[in-house]
Amino acid sequence: MTRPPRPRFLAAVSRPGAVVAGILALLAGGFVLVGILLPGTVEVTRSVEIEAAPEAVFPLLNDLERWAEWTPWGEVESRVEGPARGSGARRVWDDPELGSGSLTLVESRPPFGVDYEVEVEDGAIRFAGTISVEARGAGSLVTWTERADLGWNPLLGWTALTMDESQGRQLRDGLDRLKARVEAAASR
Repeated sequence: MTRPPRPRFLAAVSRPGAVVAGILALLAGGFVLVGILLPGTVEVTRSVEIEAAPEAVFPLLNDLERWAEWTPWGEVESRVEGPARGSGARRVWDDPELGSGSLTLVESRPPFGVDYEVEVEDGAIRFAGTISVEARGAGSLVTWTERADLGWNPLLGWTALTMDESQGRQLRDGLDRLKARVEAAASR
């Protein structure tokens, strides 16, 4: 028994549709494969010189209630849990746009800086940060570094490509605000 011939319009529609579907599948597969192969680790560093001694800078770094004065994160609705200063100080948030997360000071080194950890969405994304203060004559060099391991998630691999610019902009804004605060207080 022979099959009846396909109507010409179905054959004409199915070939281009199959080609388009095949191209889209190849592009999606390539996007995922390249995303997996991209580096999943990120390190962003920015520095600023401040015309004040490390002892004038450190209190703003060591006190999470004061972070609202100089970090871009101060605009996020959050609360401090436990002590506000020193190792173990913790700030938590649950924001509709940023999700839920926490920032914890894990080490305080007066007057030379702090180390902290940021967890977003119950630890799905983790950042480790260091803000160090180095005496430079009568002033200070403040260096802010954040590191993250974004894992093998192909979307986060693509995101990692832009982190130096986007996260670097946040670090730069924070350091500029810190400089303005400290220098304004020092000039009084």
